[in-house]
Amino acid sequence: MTKQGSRPDDTQIGINSRQSFVLLALLFLAPLLIAWLMMSGGKGLIPKGTTNHGMLVQPVRLLELPAAIRTADDGVLPADYLRGKWTLIYMGDADCNDTCVQNLYKMRQVRFAQNENIKRVQRLFLLTDTGIPPALGTTLKNYSGMDVTLLSPVQVEAVAAQLQIDATDVRGAERVYLVDPRGYLMMYYPPDAAPKGMLKDLKKLLKYSQIG
Repeated sequence: MTKQGSRPDDTQIGINSRQSFVLLALLFLAPLLIAWLMMSGGKGLIPKGTTNHGMLVQPVRLLELPAAIRTADDGVLPADYLRGKWTLIYMGDADCNDTCVQNLYKMRQVRFAQNENIKRVQRLFLLTDTGIPPALGTTLKNYSGMDVTLLSPVQVEAVAAQLQIDATDVRGAERVYLVDPRGYLMMYYPPDAAPKGMLKDLKKLLKYSQIG
């Protein structure tokens, strides 16, 4: 028995320290967990009939972009680019057909509509070519603020392998992907996805998650 006023033994201190660590971890992860459960349709957490509009990636996967990816402004994409913000990603070639342009438009509008949370969202166009032709350059002027990268053939293969979700070839899927602030790929939108649904999903995630 510990005498009154005496110091707790080392075992008691160790347990308390571990408990404190667990509590801190839960406090940090709880907002994101709640957001994820809501998007997944967790029973009792969302009103009946409320669902996500995007396609959930189950289980979520950590997305690791290749090193030294060149950017369109002759820079290099930071190694931690996918950390700290919600990221909308589109992967396409330099031809950028009508579907490509529509996806770039959706990404811009969805981010812009976040209002006070706009700085928590970033856009990334993973261009599967090593140069930007004049026609695409003209198109990109309408989407300023979006990060554009120039992938080498090896980098294209590395990224495509990580974005592969089903039998559809990623390089022709025309999808918009959503990555959370920890770098996890959690959702994607098909080419015909309505921007209104994308907007609702992201607003919900930003509301219930305080990270990023």
